[in-house]
Amino acid sequence: KRPGDLRTEKMSERFTVSLTGHSSSGDDIQITPAQPDDLDAILEIEKGSFSDPWSRQGFEDALKYEYSALFAARVHDQVAGYCCLYHIMDEGEIVNVAVAEAFRSRGIGERMLKEMLRFGMSKGVKRFILDVRVGNAPAIKLYRKMGFCPLVLEKNFYESPLEDAWLMELKV
Repeated sequence: KRPGDLRTEKMSERFTVSLTGHSSSGDDIQITPAQPDDLDAILEIEKGSFSDPWSRQGFEDALKYEYSALFAARVHDQVAGYCCLYHIMDEGEIVNVAVAEAFRSRGIGERMLKEMLRFGMSKGVKRFILDVRVGNAPAIKLYRKMGFCPLVLEKNFYESPLEDAWLMELKV
């Protein structure tokens, strides 16, 4: 077994609930812990979503470390999105949320975020934070809908292109 396989098994043992349901377009969505075999699809979504994408190593690390959780959203057995949480004690940082372009505007991002928050709370997280580009109106709208509030404007936080970010927070 590869190290990532063991981490995913441990994560699955600790958190076996998988969220299933239908999106606003009627698609069957499953949100489960990501598996090593999901990484190629996750990397494609990452590259199509961010100007400064994570490396494969970053996602492999997210699969194996005890303080991280990487979830994949599947529609008809195809990876349609993913999200990643780092959690230490009672704080969690949502470091990635992305949906493949072909699956956007179907409620998948919201479903993943709900599952990620549920998972974090099951680990004792009471405060979640995340960074978002100030120009990413759809994401900001989703985060506000989920209860996140802007905390700090981070000047020139993002590169390629240079842009400010909102540090947003949710206390539960």
